[in-house]
Amino acid sequence: MRILRGALSIAFLVFASFLLSTGCDDGTDEQVDAGCEDAFCIGTLFRTTDSPSSVIKAAELARDDINEAGGNIKLIAGDGATPLASTMELLEMGVKAIIGPGTSQSSVEIFDFLVENGLVAVSPSATSVTLTEKNREISQAGKAHFFFRTVPTDSFQAKILATEVRNGDEVLIVHRNDNYGVKLTELINREFLSRNRPAAKVVWYERYYSDDPMFEEKTQAVLDDIEAVGGIGNIGSIILILSIDEGGKIIKGMIDSTVVSSAARYYISDSFAVENLYERVDPDNPAAVDGFKSTTPCSLPDPPERKDEFEKRFDREMFPSLRFAVHAYDAVVAIALAALSAGSNDPSEYVSEMAGVTGGGNRCLSYAECAAAITDETAANDDIDYEGVSGPIEFDQNGDIGAGCYSVYTYDAVGGRMKQIFEVPSLKEITSSETP
Repeated sequence: MRILRGALSIAFLVFASFLLSTGCDDGTDEQVDAGCEDAFCIGTLFRTTDSPSSVIKAAELARDDINEAGGNIKLIAGDGATPLASTMELLEMGVKAIIGPGTSQSSVEIFDFLVENGLVAVSPSATSVTLTEKNREISQAGKAHFFFRTVPTDSFQAKILATEVRNGDEVLIVHRNDNYGVKLTELINREFLSRNRPAAKVVWYERYYSDDPMFEEKTQAVLDDIEAVGGIGNIGSIILILSIDEGGKIIKGMIDSTVVSSAARYYISDSFAVENLYERVDPDNPAAVDGFKSTTPCSLPDPPERKDEFEKRFDREMFPSLRFAVHAYDAVVAIALAALSAGSNDPSEYVSEMAGVTGGGNRCLSYAECAAAITDETAANDDIDYEGVSGPIEFDQNGDIGAGCYSVYTYDAVGGRMKQIFEVPSLKEITSSETP
């Protein structure tokens, strides 16, 4: 990426003075109260839970690192349970970017609003290929798209899940009926058919949450639908595209079922790839999930010690799971660097720099290092390539990353799990870790 020095004629230590020149300018009370006239406000859009979110904590760490290096980032929390309404509210408050949403369905819900209002969003965890398709349509129409993500898409996860399932098994997919679940199921079955294997049988359900007064009844309805599948006793492998709220209950019901074979193998997508799976399934019996497998995006930074250093910044008792944390950190840094490169926090200005600061230039490993390179007027080459804690990012023309990795975890009988890593985009060469 070529940075225009004329737009960056002052040192990066006074980042805020030029970065905020296109800040909140309509004078609303909401904007004044939020403090966005004096800071580069970035909204977070994740569903609020009873436990601390490592994704939000990672965004806060990125903010702290950026501000320590001369930036002036302020995070404002939105509510991922009402993504569109919350995005509208965040925009009114003066935010110039969104970290999130946390899910593919929520990302699809706000996609058109982002385009219509020129607001950048970078999700650390939305993986549906629908978002690739929507960005491609925008680009083909000659317009700028405003949605990006720092994780590989489900086209890669589908390859891994299809590969992991033992050859010859009859397969059942149980998925939530939202954009993520429907699209991932379609991709997995497409993979099976491309390998001359029969498509999986499918059971779907409308997503629900733990605070739903009908939670137990809805869980039982899902189990009833599963048991009603013809030939369920012959199913050898079950792929589960579930959510944290209901996933454990559904799995426990399947394990206890007298209809589902006790020899069936279970594979869990990244939406429920939690570390201590047994605690959500059967807290008194870690062996209940012995042999289960799960997939989740991972990180492969160079050097690898960067990941260890990053994880040490978390209290692991408070944050037992760091799923998508590195991706959230990188999302904040990428936005800040794009704005610095453009010399403006106006999304319509810095959106064109998102790809540039993450690929094609001189490699840099932190906001401070990259920002110094951007503002160094003595450098012969001012192109940068931010390589994140998650690894290379390199946003392509569809807002997707060009590299990355997925981990396949195998749970054991004592509550632990073992990891195998597949790198993106070399997934065409992967072979199953299953024994024939």
